[in-house]
Amino acid sequence: PIFGQGWAGAFDPATFPSKGDLVVENDVWLGHDALLMPGVRVGSGAIVATRAVVTKNVPPYAIVAGNPARVVRMRYDEATVARLLAVAWWHWDAAKITRNLAAICGTDLAALEQAT
Repeated sequence: PIFGQGWAGAFDPATFPSKGDLVVENDVWLGHDALLMPGVRVGSGAIVATRAVVTKNVPPYAIVAGNPARVVRMRYDEATVARLLAVAWWHWDAAKITRNLAAICGTDLAALEQAT
């Protein structure tokens, strides 16, 4: 009698198997109709293509596509990715982001690193 009275006591959600929470980090672009499975982590700066089915973790600044999603390529080389992750502008307060919007939207990583 799931639709009758007492249905909430018929099962305990805490006992359901879980693969964990889905975590989408910062500055991620998700294409239309992308499907991200439970327990997956999408790293900062990643791009998930339209209709991609993400079943495994996506590294920061990777571009993934397909079913299942695979890394098509990295947006930047390893050194640049490390520098971008070190800046972590998404953790700045709103005033600092506003002051440095040109550096955030620009292509000069050194300017972004020197932002105050």
